[in-house]
Amino acid sequence: MNTSTIQSQETDELSSFDAIKEAHTLLGDPENIRQYYEKWAKAYNQDVSNEMYSGPEYISVYFDMLPKQDSKFLNLRDPAIKILDSGCGTGLVGVALRHRGYQHIDGFDLSQNMVREAESTQAYRTLTGNCDMTQRIVAYQDNSYDATISCGVFTLGHVPPTAIEEMIRVTKPGGLVVVSTRKSYYDSTDFQSVYKRLQTEKKVTLVSYIMDGPYIAEEGAHYWAFRVS
Repeated sequence: MNTSTIQSQETDELSSFDAIKEAHTLLGDPENIRQYYEKWAKAYNQDVSNEMYSGPEYISVYFDMLPKQDSKFLNLRDPAIKILDSGCGTGLVGVALRHRGYQHIDGFDLSQNMVREAESTQAYRTLTGNCDMTQRIVAYQDNSYDATISCGVFTLGHVPPTAIEEMIRVTKPGGLVVVSTRKSYYDSTDFQSVYKRLQTEKKVTLVSYIMDGPYIAEEGAHYWAFRVS
């Protein structure tokens, strides 16, 4: 189905599986993505639950277990650290982090309707809509957060691997950038070469990764933790 059909067809006419697969055809175009998620927002949680989406819970556990490496490294178990949920969607990651005791979580998303769903969780301190990770997001200053997390964003039809650079920009030196990459996305993009370039440029250091972790019924994802230099 082409993008013109996406814009004219309500997502609630699709099965949960088809709605997710349709999102993978958006070609990384921000306006197509925005329009699709504006329509999908109300049904999103039920659709991904139907497909056993475990990524948000898994990434929160992964984040919580990352070690303190030296005296200068972020204390990940401090509930007062500032966390930014990048591409927060309906707030599933924020809810999972709150359940693990983290108290200071902000979030942003491209879709304003998804942000409205996230607001209803009461897991976030602040939320901002209409934020495109492929551009500089003026709402967030450099070096503002102890950690930035993104789950379900680095996936087919969504952002390019270079979008991780905006997460790095807003994270404090010594802080963490933690992301999921759906397996098919990782296999079909240059994510690996992008993060290796960022390491060569001394912008980040790879702290930890998990290959083929739980994500959704159809396939797994890889999970990555980078320390900002």
